[in-house]
Amino acid sequence: MIKLLIISIFISFQSVAQFTFGVKISGLALHPQKELNEKNYRWKLDEKGHLVAFLGVTFTAAYQFNNYLGIKFVQTFMPFDCAGKFSSVTHLGMNLTDRIVGLKNDVHRGSVSIGPLLYLRKGWTEIVGYKSDLDFITPSKNKKWEHKFVWYGGQIQYDYYFNTDRALSFNFFPGYPYIYSFGVGETFRIE
Repeated sequence: MIKLLIISIFISFQSVAQFTFGVKISGLALHPQKELNEKNYRWKLDEKGHLVAFLGVTFTAAYQFNNYLGIKFVQTFMPFDCAGKFSSVTHLGMNLTDRIVGLKNDVHRGSVSIGPLLYLRKGWTEIVGYKSDLDFITPSKNKKWEHKFVWYGGQIQYDYYFNTDRALSFNFFPGYPYIYSFGVGETFRIE
């Protein structure tokens, strides 16, 4: 398997290497489980706090070694998360494109990146009524910050290329089983 990966990367330099950069606005999160802190969500869109608004900006940078495999970096900054605090998500992953499964449409493109993910947020412990969920997030010793690190994080992206180097882009972060977030923006291809 490793040999196949190395061979595909080296072959790629003779074929289709390309760089993409994207900027997305995110602002909608789904919390599918029973929430401990739904009363603390500033912009909940339903009574139980399953659908919540927030404000975030996501930057993506990806380098495709070939039509199938690349590497992607994703950085999201949320000045206002579900409780109105600062948060961020950092992800670096192996990027797999839809061409792996035989799709070859240059207008509609999809990709999945898989790799480590770090979620960091300003501590919620000062919020009255906050209930800590240590399965979801770990507070720092001084409780000013909370974080979650997973080796198996990921991100799903769909791009609609309305011309050869610009696309309307949709991102989905599946934070199973706690939170799913969505973003929309633009991706630019640089060859």
